[in-house]
Amino acid sequence: MKQVSTPLKLLFGAGQAAESVKNFAFGNLLLLYYNQVLGVSGSLSGLAIAIALTFDAVSDPAVGSLSDGFRHRYGRRHLFMFASILPMGLTFFALFWPPEGLGEFGLFIWLTVFAVLCRTALTFFHVPYLALGAEMSSDYQERTIIAAVRQAAGMAATLLLVVLTWNVIMVATPDTPSPQLTREPYFEFALVSAVLMVVLMLVSTLGTLPLLPKLSRTAEDHPPFTLRRIYRDIYDALQNRAFFALFWGSLIFAIFMGVHSGLAMHTKTFFWVLDTESIEYIQYAGIIGGLLGLALLGPFHRWLDKRMTLIIGVVTYTAAATLPVAAKLLDLAPEDPMAVRTLLIIAQLIGFAAIVHAAVSGISMMGDIADEHELLHGRRQEGVYFGSHNFALKCTTAVGSFAAGIILDVVGFPTNAQPGEVPGDVLWNYGLASVATVAMAGVGLWIFWPYDMSRKRHAEIRRRLSER
Repeated sequence: MKQVSTPLKLLFGAGQAAESVKNFAFGNLLLLYYNQVLGVSGSLSGLAIAIALTFDAVSDPAVGSLSDGFRHRYGRRHLFMFASILPMGLTFFALFWPPEGLGEFGLFIWLTVFAVLCRTALTFFHVPYLALGAEMSSDYQERTIIAAVRQAAGMAATLLLVVLTWNVIMVATPDTPSPQLTREPYFEFALVSAVLMVVLMLVSTLGTLPLLPKLSRTAEDHPPFTLRRIYRDIYDALQNRAFFALFWGSLIFAIFMGVHSGLAMHTKTFFWVLDTESIEYIQYAGIIGGLLGLALLGPFHRWLDKRMTLIIGVVTYTAAATLPVAAKLLDLAPEDPMAVRTLLIIAQLIGFAAIVHAAVSGISMMGDIADEHELLHGRRQEGVYFGSHNFALKCTTAVGSFAAGIILDVVGFPTNAQPGEVPGDVLWNYGLASVATVAMAGVGLWIFWPYDMSRKRHAEIRRRLSER
């Protein structure tokens, strides 16, 4: 199947809500909540999220391999997607609303357990979901469009959550100028986020059922599922030069993104001392930038191909994420609060337009690599490829959050702090550590550089598959 109708693309895209809402919550509020509101140290908070990554290292490729070989009248992907929806909503809510009186170690255990359960539930939805997207079309450009629609739907869900968060849930008042530093709003935030995810996941799963007769039936010839099979599949995947470059490059860059994402609310609240209105506008700028990036993605892929689009996106995002902080450390940033807000809005707009280019290009590349795997090994294994790639991207909130927590403790960042009261030397060291992480982005780009799946090469692969 090459062309997919617009309604089916939109219904498929709705499923991205789970990942997007989780990313917003984990990237903007989770570390801040446990560290500054509940009083768990940065190292313990980051460690809890990183522990969940060790489970992802097994669950992501395992679910991918399991769904690749799954046989059922509802296809290879949909039953896993259905089964994950309710657990995802419940574990997300529990993660953001622990019982009172647990103490620091009790909160660490709670965060660890529910981070593992929440991320595992998401794995059972998101890995088959991504693999389903690659199966929807075999066309080089159509895959990019499907990935772009999915990304746009995810940003729409994030936009809705941002509006609700800062205008309904965490509303600043004269008595509470920084509501994100108080516990009460997180109950409503957790409930609204969980409901939004569950509803849109269900819409996507039900809405894509009409695709079943047109999807791949390669599970009939797939080897039986075993744990040994999982890691044999991963080994085979990593022998592919293009996948090796994309997987390891994405993993290292994801850690860089994770550090900045995990520290984002600390940076906005304490380093820049922004009010909630400014934080809200900056987050809007990220969503608008992402949508602009999607609008320009097609021309970029036609002019530059997917590889160069991804490289430019990574470089641009890295600059946008670090240069404003570096400018303040060098006393080059403006002092006026409105000028600071404008600077950060522009950086967010450019950075998110760029990172959307990189993210959608990477997802589209995965389908192309799966075609080459089919040519070489005689079977389609989108699940294994997307499971492994999904694990790399989860390092954004796992290893990145752990590193962010370490940074907070190393620079002596206080818990239960108030904006404007953090010592200047602590903020300077904090900013320096944040900028220094740019080295990780450079390493990730260097590893990705040998990626060699061009449009011409992919067309030849599709031609040979058609002949077979």
